[in-house]
Amino acid sequence: MSLDPAAASPDRALVFEVIGRVEGFARAAREAGFEWLAEDFAGLGDAGEDALDGDDRDEDAVQSALLYLTLPSIAGMKRLLGWWTAYAAGRDPPDDLAKEWWKLFGYLADVRVWSAKDRVDPSLAAYVARSLEKDPRALVPVEFDLWYLGTEDRRRRAIDELRALLDASGAAVLDEASIPAIQYHGVLASIPAGIALEAAAKTGPLAAASMVMTVRPQSLYSVELPAPIPPERERRSAPSAPDARPAIAVLLDGYPVQSHDLLRNRLDIEEVDIAGAEAPLETRFHGTAMASLILHGDLAAAEAPLERVLKVVPILAGAQDAHVESTPVDKLPLAMIHRAVEALAARNGGVMEAVLFNHSVCDVSAPFVRRPTPWAKLLDELSHRHRILFVVSAGNVHAPIPLPAYGNHAEFLAANPDERGIAILRGVEAAKGRRGILSPAEAVNVLTVGALHADGAAAAPANQVDPYGFAVNNICSAIGLGFNRSIKPDLVLEGGRQIAAAVPHAAGFAIEGRQIAQLGQRTAAPDVAGGTSDFVRRSTGTSNAAALATRHGIRIAEALEAVFASSGERWQDQPTRAVMLKALLTHGCRWGEIGGVLDRAYPPADPNWQRRRETISRFLGFGRPDVDGVVEGDTNRITLLADDLIVGEELHEYRIPIPNALLNSREIRRISLTLSWCTPIHPANTAYRGVRLQLVDREGKGQYWGAVDPFLQPHPNFGVKGTTIHRVFEGARRIGRLPEGGLFVGVQALSLNEAFKDQRVPYALATTIEVAQTLRADIYADVRSRVRPRVRQRERV
Repeated sequence: MSLDPAAASPDRALVFEVIGRVEGFARAAREAGFEWLAEDFAGLGDAGEDALDGDDRDEDAVQSALLYLTLPSIAGMKRLLGWWTAYAAGRDPPDDLAKEWWKLFGYLADVRVWSAKDRVDPSLAAYVARSLEKDPRALVPVEFDLWYLGTEDRRRRAIDELRALLDASGAAVLDEASIPAIQYHGVLASIPAGIALEAAAKTGPLAAASMVMTVRPQSLYSVELPAPIPPERERRSAPSAPDARPAIAVLLDGYPVQSHDLLRNRLDIEEVDIAGAEAPLETRFHGTAMASLILHGDLAAAEAPLERVLKVVPILAGAQDAHVESTPVDKLPLAMIHRAVEALAARNGGVMEAVLFNHSVCDVSAPFVRRPTPWAKLLDELSHRHRILFVVSAGNVHAPIPLPAYGNHAEFLAANPDERGIAILRGVEAAKGRRGILSPAEAVNVLTVGALHADGAAAAPANQVDPYGFAVNNICSAIGLGFNRSIKPDLVLEGGRQIAAAVPHAAGFAIEGRQIAQLGQRTAAPDVAGGTSDFVRRSTGTSNAAALATRHGIRIAEALEAVFASSGERWQDQPTRAVMLKALLTHGCRWGEIGGVLDRAYPPADPNWQRRRETISRFLGFGRPDVDGVVEGDTNRITLLADDLIVGEELHEYRIPIPNALLNSREIRRISLTLSWCTPIHPANTAYRGVRLQLVDREGKGQYWGAVDPFLQPHPNFGVKGTTIHRVFEGARRIGRLPEGGLFVGVQALSLNEAFKDQRVPYALATTIEVAQTLRADIYADVRSRVRPRVRQRERV
């Protein structure tokens, strides 16, 4: 049984349409003696926060969920279908085994073989209608995900059959990709309007094509070019020559203006799919802004630029007569990402030199629903194989937000600003089912970044409504959760302020987030009039926040380079390099004041505090990072970093020295633990993650030390569902005795799939001990002197 049709066998697949939520069906299955074997169903049907809703995206709107069952034989499939037919006809079960199935059938609306009803994506109809609005005879780009069959010969026959079907329909194949590592075979084709309308209605030859698993809208990232504004300029001197060190980070985005004063001699552009001629200068906004934010940050903050060269592989194109910058309409974005990464690895003999990949693009029409998309699976697989970290934007959602607290725009404008901000936050939370993260932000090995309502701009114009007086998520930032109810986004960073604009809505008064020229982060931009190379403007969004996360990642990477170089090692050669970055980027995260605001904004409907924490996690993930506090030590703070490879069922034990000055002390002390790992994936199995790690104490639990208590943060159960666990503990009770031998922290590995039981998985564990400044002791020197003798050169045990 699977939540993902890709895990089913096309000739022996049955579809179970569950009435209501899946957990009711799961509970009945357990009572009947059935056993769930996959992590998708961990806790399914149990009480508490582990229960899985029928559909994470909109719990109120979704009335059923789909499960996919593969039986060992055709005969078994026919037998089960026969039982369902008998049950639906009101007949009694023929035997004792059938009686158990009759109990389960009560939770099902339908049992059927895979058909057009399942093959055609529900969003295809609206997509085709939008595509034909301007020209009812236009060709419609559509994607086909084929069943990934067992042999190359079968897959080749399947694609030949699909091509013949498309030719007969008057369609043209635009792009094709087969990626065995994620069991993906996809085709992008432009199909005639009539055929597209037939497919959207679940009729016609394409809807019935047995070799096709899914027919869906084209994956596309598209951003409108900004409106012209009075020019602003930023004059800064460019380096005389590029930095000689190899690039740590790669920008997968639009083609930047490499001659811009802020970018000259700072970029290394490598063309794979997109050439400069496909990106006219006046369309190069997005890539230019992302490169500027990575290298300089928000220009309003006047931070020192990074000296390291930024590698760029363009994947967005534009046209002189178009008003958008987008992934090309004749290419699969997933395939472009795959070709870009593999091309960079091939340049260096198959070994990837770069570690950070900024991925501020997403599928604008594909919110994540339940299972990782092929795009997300690709990022997860590339992350593990090449030991790289993708920094992915959560996505921007521009759908209206109904605000039932206000009857009209006048009431909204007259409201107390703080109360209005709380009402907007509650409106966003109520609409969470339509504001989920966009694919591929659900990928489990990546770092997903949401946007905060913050920038270095001046106050909003008097005639505009600045929705918040605090740095919570900006209105358009997509919210979580991720796959298996894991924490997504992982963290949040500044993404520029957006205004709250009133919009018509059938349900009454509603608003939407809107970007204006006076607010946002100041970045390099093309001069559309030509002739200058210092043009700047402001922009907002989760793309900006992801770019800032990449900037912080480069800073951390350079600090790690120095640490490893001091012991004669090269950090880039470490198999744990990417997870070190992920752990340290997350390690300084706190909900802080923003968490308190959300805690007040979302009073729980019931006393279940875990649900309350889950709501805050949807917005903030683990929180806003403090990179300076991680990179720089102090007399009252020390950060320790461990890294290693671990195999399923192993336990790695660490002992953290507690400063002697804390003995008999009532001073505030804080301990932060962050564990990140990169898991292999099984792309067509319900146990998608190959290996799960946990942080445990000596008893296999998560208490660690009685002198500290958990801080306001996500519930630890949510961390276990992803690939990062972040715990913060704080206390001020008198310490009568220090832990003997140091604080026990264990890293426990568990294989979730037999195929990965011997797989060595990279992980990194960051630990920070911090005490109040009032404690007059150098805990940095104390802990460092006690750790150093234990650390053996090279092995770093």
